[in-house]
Amino acid sequence: MEKTLISSKMAKKKKETCPYCGKSFAYLSRHKCKIKERIEGPIDEKSDIERRIERIEEKKKEFSRALRKNEKLVLDIINREKELYFNDLRRLSDIESNELEEILDVLSLQSKINIKRELVDASWTKFIKSIEQIDVKVKTVKIDKERKDFIWNMFSRQPCFICPFRSKCNDTNLDQFNPFQCPWLTEWIEASSNGKEYNINFEEIEARLQDI
Repeated sequence: MEKTLISSKMAKKKKETCPYCGKSFAYLSRHKCKIKERIEGPIDEKSDIERRIERIEEKKKEFSRALRKNEKLVLDIINREKELYFNDLRRLSDIESNELEEILDVLSLQSKINIKRELVDASWTKFIKSIEQIDVKVKTVKIDKERKDFIWNMFSRQPCFICPFRSKCNDTNLDQFNPFQCPWLTEWIEASSNGKEYNINFEEIEARLQDI
């Protein structure tokens, strides 16, 4: 009985035959048949996550690259017209629908236009609006980190950083300790928008409030 069990365990696994190349294998699942690849094409071994990452990378490239000739043409038309429907843009640009759709995707991805769908004459279409490009000038400010107040200077002397009334300040207060009605925050915004340096002496303000 024991000899029978041992002999059955030692028996060779029955080989399986590949239906494509006709060769036999002990483990057919491990066989990568060249003939099968030629007939059915290569197996896509990429996972959904890998394919999603590839699509994200492609979108990143579209987001940062320079506009091509036709894309600049379409953007110029949209900026000139300010707002228009897809069919009007197609007529003005003389570009085929499929190509125009791809161009609009790029312009929208780069935040150069705004697109929304609207129902017109019982059919959905794209309504396209230009986005005004604002030329922002950034002023470089030199900060002396050796000084103890360099953080104060780095944040343009924003009064909330040194305000002694921070613990009292909230949007439910009806008095001046309220971010929506704060006179010092208002003064700082006005000074900053005019390119001026804002200075405040909270010690004087505290002394004045105590005398009231």
